[in-house]
Amino acid sequence: MTIFRKTLCTFAFATLAIGAIATAPQKAAATEQDTLVVGTMWEALPLAMQPRRSRFFNESEILDTLVKLDYDLNTIPGLATSWERVSPTVWHFNLRENVVFHDGTKLDAGAVKYSLERVIALLPYAADLLNIKQMSVAEPLVLAIETNEPFAALPNQLTDAITGIYAKASFNDAGEFVKPVGTGPWKFEEYRKQDRTIVTRFDGYWGEKPALSKVEYRFIPDHNSRTLALEAGEVDFIDNMLPSDVARLSRDENFKVYSKPIAGLYYGAFNAGDKSPLSDVRLRQAVNALVDRDLIVKGALDGIGEPAWDFFGPQFGWAPKADAPFKLDTGLATSLLNDAGYEQNDGKWEKDGAPLTLRILSYSSRTEMPAITEALAALLNQNGIATDVQMYTWEGMLDLVKRGEYDISVVFWTPEMTGHPDLHLKSQFHSKAGLNYQFWNNAGFDEAVDTGRTLSPGAEKDETYHRAMNILHDDAPIIPLVHKVSVGASAKDVEGYRIHPSGFFYDFKSVSKD
Repeated sequence: MTIFRKTLCTFAFATLAIGAIATAPQKAAATEQDTLVVGTMWEALPLAMQPRRSRFFNESEILDTLVKLDYDLNTIPGLATSWERVSPTVWHFNLRENVVFHDGTKLDAGAVKYSLERVIALLPYAADLLNIKQMSVAEPLVLAIETNEPFAALPNQLTDAITGIYAKASFNDAGEFVKPVGTGPWKFEEYRKQDRTIVTRFDGYWGEKPALSKVEYRFIPDHNSRTLALEAGEVDFIDNMLPSDVARLSRDENFKVYSKPIAGLYYGAFNAGDKSPLSDVRLRQAVNALVDRDLIVKGALDGIGEPAWDFFGPQFGWAPKADAPFKLDTGLATSLLNDAGYEQNDGKWEKDGAPLTLRILSYSSRTEMPAITEALAALLNQNGIATDVQMYTWEGMLDLVKRGEYDISVVFWTPEMTGHPDLHLKSQFHSKAGLNYQFWNNAGFDEAVDTGRTLSPGAEKDETYHRAMNILHDDAPIIPLVHKVSVGASAKDVEGYRIHPSGFFYDFKSVSKD
């Protein structure tokens, strides 16, 4: 049995054993008919305005954004009914009439301007995301936004969860965030630390009113415990399920299981700096050629995922692609390693008598992450590259990554989340990006993504991002591993739920319980 198979068998045995324990839970009292109780992997932190946490405001629809994405990731009206680019750098956003915030104050261009200014001031990531030079009130319901340069990506970026529109009451007199007061179908009701967040229906909502009166988001970080809570009747809905639980619940008529490819990529970020052997592009290309993504999905994830041979998911037709995706090619890998001065001794790659060993870091809070990371390491070991795998919290891993004390960090991001390639390519891989912890610098890539975000849809934009993707492929600062397939489950009486491809939108206003 190969090392890889041993790893996967160990993983499968552990998850099956846990699944067996979970097959006969004690049924608890049903949840209230007008309340949806949701078991979540992340704690909903409604009093923390940080990039990851603020997505809860969009997931829960406490806040609305100016622009929204439909189920095909096309931009559609949100709080803005329409928008127009009146000059290369100026946009006008026409706002809905008769919209009120949860505190009863009216939505107008001044309120939106204030909210976006606070978001940019409090969340530095938003400044580059939106690229705004200044805003002004053109008319009471018309907001003018001037960007620093021609910026065709602006409407898509305004779908990002961190651009949700807050009432002035969300901030204190010093401009500090206090609590979310929005215009969405749900209003913030209660937060119990490390336990739950509760939202209630907002009857003054401008759109179709929710069927339910309340949604409770219960924090259940352990992946097995979330499924147990559903089976016990303690919650109505869960997401981020273990692959081993999906097939079992699919066979049980008491539950509905949901599965769909969404925006999201598990990938290995390579340390291209001087502290890592992966500073050599030949080694980065060799690792890409050695790892069988199909085997990772089938063996480690029970088939729940899409093998990632390219950066963007195959279901997104607007997303740019390189001329040729990565492919499994051990002959190419051998040639690249030999060319970089490595040779195989007794099946192990060495250089100057020292084994090639890669330090792989990741974090365990995401459901599939440990299995994907271990499978990557097992495949490299099987092909003669030694690995040192270390799992941390997200913060613990990031601290080491920022210091360059790693070779590969296995991470999850949502590159397609706004329906435009700018979101991820510019913020993660540009040499000046605040989130570029890979010490990778490519002037051609920088120029392409700097230009691409300025271009309207058409041949020039397509060719510019095509050039960027070819550079990303050829210089290989990453190894794409698995495109995310979202899986969730609910009690059989839950109706109307659909998985949104952005990965950050539940649309529980459309859900009811029989």
